[in-house]
Order: sequence, then C-alpha cells, then structure tokens
Amino acid sequence: MVRGKTAGTCSVLRERHARPFGVAGMLLVVAVCLVTSQAVALQVWDRVVFTEIYYYVPGFDAHNEYIELMNAGGTVAFLDGAIITDEGDEGMPEAVYRFPGQHGGCQHPLWPGERIVIARDAIPGELTPDLSDADWEFVHPADDNDNPDVPNLILCGGYDTDIALANGGDGILLATGTDTTAAIDCWTIVDGVNWGEVPDPVPIGYGVCVDPEPAPGVPQGNCLGRCPGGVDHNGSSADDWFMMIPSPGESAIPSDPQNCVSPVEASSWGRIKALYKPDRDE
Repeated sequence: MVRGKTAGTCSVLRERHARPFGVAGMLLVVAVCLVTSQAVALQVWDRVVFTEIYYYVPGFDAHNEYIELMNAGGTVAFLDGAIITDEGDEGMPEAVYRFPGQHGGCQHPLWPGERIVIARDAIPGELTPDLSDADWEFVHPADDNDNPDVPNLILCGGYDTDIALANGGDGILLATGTDTTAAIDCWTIVDGVNWGEVPDPVPIGYGVCVDPEPAPGVPQGNCLGRCPGGVDHNGSSADDWFMMIPSPGESAIPSDPQNCVSPVEASSWGRIKALYKPDRDE
C-alpha cells in the first residue's frame, strides 16, 4: 500500500483509493482530470455522506473519536479542498479542517461504495477501536498526536484547535470548500448531522440550513450510525441517525433503522456494495 504524508497542498494518492476500479478506474480519473479540473471537485449534489460519528468515548474524551464518510452515489467524488468542521450556523469559532489540494483537484477520489475513516488521533495500539490504520486524521499543527503513517487534514480556519465533538450535543458538516469562513454557507454543504442538546446546529445538506430535530444522543461507548446504504432524507438528523456499535471502515447496520431503507434502495445498495466495496485488507 502506498501511503504518504501531505505537505501543503501536495499529496500522495494511496493505493486503497484506487482499488474499487483498478487500472481502468485510474485511467478514468486521469481522463477526467485532463479534460477539466473544476468539474471533478466535490459538488453539493454528490452523495458523499457521514455514516458513523463516534463522539462519546470511554475514558479520556478525545483521542479515539472518529467520523466515517461514504460515497453512496454511483460516480466517483473528489475530496480535494473539501472541508469538515463542527462550526454551526451561528458561526461559532470552531476548527475548520481541509483535505489537501484545491477545490477542483483530483488527487483524492472517493469511489462509489467506498468508506473512509477520519480519526481525531490515529494513535497506534493504545485505544479501542484501534484507529492507527485510519485513512486520515485531524492534526493540529502546534500540539497534537500525529501518526506519521496517516495523512493529515489541514487546519485552515476557525478556532486554533483540534476537532472536538461534544458528548452532550454537537454537529459536524462536510462542505465543498468554496467557503471556509464561519458560518459555512449552507449552499456549499454536502452533508451534516446534529445530535443531542446541540447549542449551535450545523446545516444538514445543500440549502437545508435548519435542522428541525437533532438525532438523539447515544450512551458512552456507542456511536451514531446512518441509515443503511447511506440514505439521506435531508429532513432532519433524527430521520437518518441511530445508535450502533462502533465499526470504523466496515459496513454495519444501526440498531434501530426503522423504515429508512425501502426495498428498492436496499436492493440498489446491495449491488453497489458488491461491485465497489474496497478491499481493506492491506
């Protein structure tokens, strides 16, 4: 597996990202990049969604928090220059983290059905779950636990701190990166989720600037999980999020998915997963 640290806006494409489509997929990426740059950037209509949020960890509350993203769509999405933050719609000065590269680049593809894990700290061998093989980690440049084998998301705005997900209630969003200043423009939002007694909710989707009902908080040691297959109703966080056992990088079903996947959606997801699920055995 080719792994590399990021430096400024440069990055090394890791082999894991290429596997679902093999050589043909990489040739497709090269062809798209040669034709146009802006068209391959993460867009608000891409079905890249959060699928797990592990925020209420046992013991010291920080190091093994993580989030998981999945491409629930049918086409490749590029994360270059995209941002993740827990800044809310009131513009609270919380940290904004950016994937390396610029909006419009094509160094960081997320393939259909692929999941990636982003750890607060990818510390090897110390915590459960073990996040030392995370795909990315949030790293505060001044004072943080940096695993040199895991690429970094870059602090690019907001408060000068590591990402921090509050136990009592918080929110987190993914946006295209065309806006990195609080409050993040809700018309640049790709996905978002709020939980518990969140004081400053984040937008939950493109133009969905208000979340009418955050997801219920979960007990310590559990995490929030999205409806199977990455279903996103964009009605409220409570519609799509449920309690589950942490399973970073693996397909898992929340403990109470209710009726959030129709038979058609479930069938489509089964086909996507069979065709495109990355091989995580390195």
